[in-house]
Amino acid sequence: MDHDDVDIIFSDVVMPGMNGVELGKEIRARWPDKTVVLTSGYSHALAEDSGHGFPLLHKPYSVEELSRILRDAAA
Repeated sequence: MDHDDVDIIFSDVVMPGMNGVELGKEIRARWPDKTVVLTSGYSHALAEDSGHGFPLLHKPYSVEELSRILRDAAA
């Protein structure tokens, strides 16, 4: 898949090897026009306190919440 085929990257914050904030920073550095949305069932402090400005969806979330945050990210 070419990076031009992707508009929004939706990732968990907690992952092995590289967390979602690190991934978001890497994506932002390489492709500044791409939007990163993070999700987590753990403390939102990982994303919000880092000051990187990624939208964060708290688990568990509803289909409506997911739809809203992705719509907002695509706008």
